[in-house]
Amino acid sequence: MRIVVFSDIHGNLEALETILEDIKNENIDDIICLGDVIGLGPQSKECLDLIIENKIKLVLGNHELCYLFGFNIDCTVDTSQIEHYKYIENSLGEKEKEFLEKCPLFIECKYNDNKLLFNHFLIKDKNIKYPFYSTTLLTVLKDSLNDVIKRIGADYIFIGHEHNAFTIEVDDKKLIDVGSSGCVKGNITNYTIIELDNSVEILKKVITYEKEKFEEIIKEKDYPERKQIASKFFGIEL
Repeated sequence: MRIVVFSDIHGNLEALETILEDIKNENIDDIICLGDVIGLGPQSKECLDLIIENKIKLVLGNHELCYLFGFNIDCTVDTSQIEHYKYIENSLGEKEKEFLEKCPLFIECKYNDNKLLFNHFLIKDKNIKYPFYSTTLLTVLKDSLNDVIKRIGADYIFIGHEHNAFTIEVDDKKLIDVGSSGCVKGNITNYTIIELDNSVEILKKVITYEKEKFEEIIKEKDYPERKQIASKFFGIEL
C-alpha cells in the first residue's frame, strides 16, 4: 500500500496541480492532505475545489478551523490579519463549507503492528474549536514534546503547520512534519510517499512547478495583506 501525504498548500493552485499530476505516475492507493489548503495564497477556493473533485481526504488545519468557527479562536491572529480572514470567508461558497464541515481533525490507520496518525498539528484537546498545541512546543517547550509524543501513542505521527519539514524520534515513535507544499519561495514543491509493506518506508518527492505562473496570478489578484504575504511566504516582492 502506498499513501501520499502533503500539507499547507495555502492557495497555491500551481503547486497543487503539479503534485496531483505527478502523483499519476506513482502507484498510489490513497491521498491525505494535512490541512491549510486555504489562506495566504491567491486561489483558496480553486485549491479546495480541486481537493473536493479529486476526493482527497482532508484533515482540518488552523485556517479551515478559523473559516468554520471565526478567526478569534486563534489567539495568534492579530488585528492586521483580520481582513484577510474575512476575505477568505467571503471567497468560499456553500459547497466548500459543507465539505469542510464533514472533514475530521485527524485520521488514524493501522498497518500490521504500526499505528499511523495524520493531523495538521499535535492536538491538545479535540473538544475545543482551536484544538492544537502552540508551536512553542517545538521550541521553548521542547522538553514537553517528548511526553506529548509518548502520550499520543502512535508509531508514526504525520503533521504539517510548521512549514519546514523535520523528523523527531522518541522511543521508536516518529513525529514527521511533511513541511509546506504551497508556501515555498523557489520553484519547487514536494509531497511525501508512505510505503506500507513489511515495514513503513517514508519517501520525500521533490518536483518543480510553474512558479512564474503563480507569480503572475498573485500580482494580478488584489486581496488583503497580499504584499506582506507574498514576500514572507512565497518570496515574491510586489
